[in-house]
Amino acid sequence: MGVIVRQSIQNTVIAYIGITLGFISVILLYPRALTADQYGLTRILVSLTAVSSQFAHLGMKNTITRFLPHFRDTKADKYGLLFLTLVIPLGGFLLFTILFFLFDEQLIYYYSDQSELIEQYYLYLLPLVGVVVYFEVLNSYVRALKDSVTGSFLNEVLMRLFIIMLLLLYWYDLFSFSTFMVFFVLIYATEPFILLFYLYRKNELYLKIPFRDSSRRLIPNLVSFGAYTMLGGLTTILVGNIDIIMIGAMTNLANTGVYAVAFYVGSVIEIPKRSIAKIATPIIADLMKERDFKKIEDLYARTSLNQLIGGSLLLIGIWANMHNLVALLPPEYQGVKWIIITIGFAKLVDMTAGMNGQIILNSRHYRFDLYTMILLVILTAATNYLLIPIYGILGAAIATAISIFVYNLVKYIFVWIKFSMQPLQWNALGVVAIAVGCLLLSFQIPYMLNFVVDVTVRSLLITVVFIGAILLFDLSNDVKNLTKESIRRVRVFFGW
Repeated sequence: MGVIVRQSIQNTVIAYIGITLGFISVILLYPRALTADQYGLTRILVSLTAVSSQFAHLGMKNTITRFLPHFRDTKADKYGLLFLTLVIPLGGFLLFTILFFLFDEQLIYYYSDQSELIEQYYLYLLPLVGVVVYFEVLNSYVRALKDSVTGSFLNEVLMRLFIIMLLLLYWYDLFSFSTFMVFFVLIYATEPFILLFYLYRKNELYLKIPFRDSSRRLIPNLVSFGAYTMLGGLTTILVGNIDIIMIGAMTNLANTGVYAVAFYVGSVIEIPKRSIAKIATPIIADLMKERDFKKIEDLYARTSLNQLIGGSLLLIGIWANMHNLVALLPPEYQGVKWIIITIGFAKLVDMTAGMNGQIILNSRHYRFDLYTMILLVILTAATNYLLIPIYGILGAAIATAISIFVYNLVKYIFVWIKFSMQPLQWNALGVVAIAVGCLLLSFQIPYMLNFVVDVTVRSLLITVVFIGAILLFDLSNDVKNLTKESIRRVRVFFGW
């Protein structure tokens, strides 16, 4: 469990650096450097890439984590899995390319009424999908080697630094928007090449065709698992991106840009979950192989509670500083408050559900994810189709919240029935009560002097009261131990 705590902390630090960089790019630069429809174009391409790449890697992203423990007997076994990791997605990308050119006219028709930018730049989807596919599978391989930090740094820090540099250069009119889009794609292309170099430096970049009988016997199971997780993952990605895709088609790219800013802010509270999941997922795969359900149950409960604590603190912090956030945005981005809050609540529900998805995917019941997600894609598309015309982009946020709640409720009940595990304890109610109290307290604080002073004082007060109450009522051993360790490190650093 020390690996989880150590890398979770490292990932959290990286994630908060990423938040800062994301704040600079999404809140300060994108709305000013690009028009709303230009920013909407980048978000549409990214969302379509997320959906398309999930199909193109043919399930290898999740298969690597599940099967690397079975390919560890010899180096030849492990390098045989790396060979499959690189070859299978290539076939998937070639298949995607064929389908892309068969149906590109339908894609253009779907968006042409709302913006000509899609027709001008839709071909950029191909290279984006290719590089994202290989980043995802290589990052999964690196994470399966128990290194969740490298990929996090690339995605959360380095790429955002590149984006900030690109936006600043464009803001100062150093090149055209078409050149901006070329560099935008090239930034994504740096990630898989850096991971390949990383594997080479770690002496892990060796390829061998799987030939041992023990390895070859696993390949049918690997293919079966990959097919199911590809379809299940595709539906998961659809649920997470269908709002952006449908807003772009049903309204316009400017609304897409506004919604993307609000969605980004609301999704910030997911950071503790992403940090924990990156290292907890391969741990669960190992524990499931050993059938150590007691440790899985303990991990399930701890991740749920700690994600609820981290997510609640971030949600009330964003809500309490909403007036400061909105003041930073251009006029066309006003009115995003309730979109941010709705998305934030949806993400908090997802975090509180814990690692139920990882437990299902790494068990013999992994097919269940596919069956439920097909239903949820239908639900997500239907609710977006019904609510966007009525409530606009707020309707898309409500539809997303409904889908996330139903998705997690189904998985929660399934894990409870099949594994006799459920993560929620009475201390979760204490966390919620403290969060509500802190939020109400923040509403009583008057505006102080200027933006910097108000954000700093308000955020520090909320954090101290929230964490102090968690410690006072002894609601989380992990928070208590982390606090003690942090105090010890501060004392060592200052020589106290």
